[in-house]
Amino acid sequence: MTKILLIEDEIAVREMLVDELSVNGYEVIEAVNGDDGLKKIIANTPDLIICDRAMAVCSGYQLLENLRKDHPEYNTIPFVFMTALTDPRDKEAVEHLKPTGYLEKPIDFAVLNKTIKGFLTAKK
Repeated sequence: MTKILLIEDEIAVREMLVDELSVNGYEVIEAVNGDDGLKKIIANTPDLIICDRAMAVCSGYQLLENLRKDHPEYNTIPFVFMTALTDPRDKEAVEHLKPTGYLEKPIDFAVLNKTIKGFLTAKK
């Protein structure tokens, strides 16, 4: 079963996304911030990571920066940011970290599922 790590600090958003992903046949591993996410990446080696961009404790930006710098063995895992930050400059600010994708909140489930399938197919 395909493992997706979902890193989201807002409980209601995380629960909604876990339900959607589970219904679509994915094993979902949950994390509440970037620090928790890093631990779960190392422990579980997910097939895809969906990560909120702005979180307390450790942001998605900080997590991806840490992965790229200190854990290059995970660079082939598709990493998708999701965020309510819709200013194009925000997306440009993370391009140097080479995220695989970028989803805007509120999440459109059709776009989410299409994005996941596309990145998982490309990974094979």
